Amino acid sequence: MRLTRMAGIFMLTVAVTPGCAWYQSFMARIAPRPASPSQALPVESPTLEPKLDAMDNRMARIEEMLTEVRDQGQQRQRQEQQSQQSLTGLRQETRNTQAALARVQKQLATQHAAVVARLGETAGKPADFWAVDIPMGLLPNGGQSHEVRRIPAQVPDKAREILVYAQVATGYVKAGPHRFRISVRVDGAREAAFYLYAVGQPQPSWAYNSDNVWLPMPRDRQLILRAEGEAFFGDWGSEVRIIAWR
Repeated sequence: MRLTRMAGIFMLTVAVTPGCAWYQSFMARIAPRPASPSQALPVESPTLEPKLDAMDNRMARIEEMLTEVRDQGQQRQRQEQQSQQSLTGLRQETRNTQAALARVQKQLATQHAAVVARLGETAGKPADFWAVDIPMGLLPNGGQSHEVRRIPAQVPDKAREILVYAQVATGYVKAGPHRFRISVRVDGAREAAFYLYAVGQPQPSWAYNSDNVWLPMPRDRQLILRAEGEAFFGDWGSEVRIIAWR
């Protein structure tokens, strides 16, 4: 009995002794296993922060580039819209101009047709006057004198009017102002007339005055010439002609 108790105490002592192999094997089985190197948590390295900053900078630049591209696209779209509006306005203006040109061409064509028709009518009619060249002498010199010139037969009795041309030229001459009157008798003492005005002065130059007027064809076939003022003395000239009748 005593031997049995001592044997149990010995075995218990061996079992609980730390240096015993059986103890070490037992403790190894019940202790938790260490984690494998592949399952170990990564340790953050201080070199990752600069890389992250660089990546943030690149992302910011990319976002800026995308924003700039979007802005450029919107600006291009607005420019295209403005160009389209300008093109539409130009097309409308072109159409308006073409319509206005068509109206002008139509008006010109109408006017041309009217002119051609009028010319055709005029060409089919005889002339409403006949040209002649009949000298009727000089104007009187002055001093309230008057002269009567007979209209020659070159102007027929059927003529209703005669076109009378008169001119006066003064150079180095004395006598002052002159008024010349060219007239025909219309009915009894009534006369139809026109006037020329001239001034005589002692100067080394010439002055001219002329006119042509339609006068009624007188029944007595007489052209009356009068001059009012002092008689000219010096260089001067004049003439009277009948140049047409109708």
